[in-house]
Amino acid sequence: MNTPRNYAAVASAFMAEVRAIPKLARQTGFSGLMFDALAPQLNLTELSATGRREFRHAVTAFDQQLVGLRVDLGIRGLSPSVDLDRVLNQFSRVLETAGGLMSPLVCVDLGPLPEPASPPKPVKKISADEAGLIIIPQSAAVEEPAKEEKKLDPVFAASVDTALVALGELAERFSVMVAFRSELSSFAALQRAMIAARCPWFGVDLDPVSILRDEWSPNEIFSTMGPLIRHVRGRDAILGTERRTKPASIGRGDTKWDQLLGHLDETAYHGWITIDPMELNDRAAALQSGLKFLRLHDA
Repeated sequence: MNTPRNYAAVASAFMAEVRAIPKLARQTGFSGLMFDALAPQLNLTELSATGRREFRHAVTAFDQQLVGLRVDLGIRGLSPSVDLDRVLNQFSRVLETAGGLMSPLVCVDLGPLPEPASPPKPVKKISADEAGLIIIPQSAAVEEPAKEEKKLDPVFAASVDTALVALGELAERFSVMVAFRSELSSFAALQRAMIAARCPWFGVDLDPVSILRDEWSPNEIFSTMGPLIRHVRGRDAILGTERRTKPASIGRGDTKWDQLLGHLDETAYHGWITIDPMELNDRAAALQSGLKFLRLHDA
C-alpha cells in the first residue's frame, strides 16, 4: 500500500474532560477524533460561535483533526411512530453545527430500516439418492422448507424515504457529507434507502461488525457499496450462531482485516478509520491495541 491510512478515535472512549481528550489522543498515537454531536457532557449543537471557535482550537492545538460528528437515531429510527419534524429539526441543528465547526462529515446510525422485497425461491426437491443414508421409498421426495419471502413494508418505506429526501436537502444546504449505517438492518435495506433518496451528499459509514452479521458476502458488499464508502468504523466482534456477535478488540474477533483493508484499497478509499471501542470494558487498552494491530497490517 502506498498511501498511509488515517486513524482516528471516538472521543468519548477516552472517558476524560473534553479539553483533555485531544492531548490524550495524540499521546496514544491518533491524528483525528470523532465526537458525538449530542453527548450529555457536551451538546455541540448548543455551542455559540465563540464556543465553536474554542472547541476547534482545543482539537487542533494537539495536532488532531476533527474527523466528523456522529448521531444515533435509536431503535425507532425513522419509523412511522417517530415525530419526523422533530428528527429533521435535530438534524438541521447537527448539520449546521458540523458546517460551523468545519467538520466534513456526519455519521448516522439510522436504526431499523425496511427490508427490500425478495423474489420467492423455488422449493428444492431432494431425491432418495440425494438423501444419502436416509432410507425413504424411491417414489418419495424430501422437500426443503422454503425461506419466508420478504415483503417491503410500504408505510415504513414511505416514512424512511420521505425523511431521507428532506435530510438530503439539509445536507446540500449546509454542504456536509452524511454517512449512514444501520446496526439493526441489512446492507440490502441500506442500499434500498439510499437509492430511493438519490442524494449526492449521502454515503456509507462502513462497519466491519455489520459485515459479519450480513447475508451478503464481503465481495457483494464492496461491489455494491464500495464507491459510496465515506468513513470506516474500526471495531471487531466474535461471530456466533444465527449471526449473533460478541464485541472484541480489533484483531481478536472474526473480521478478516487483511481482506477488508484490501477491499478498501481496491475501492481507492483513503478516508478515516475511526476506532470505536465503546462496547468494550477497557476502552483505553482497546484503543491502543486496535491502533497497533491496524498499523502492523499497513506495513
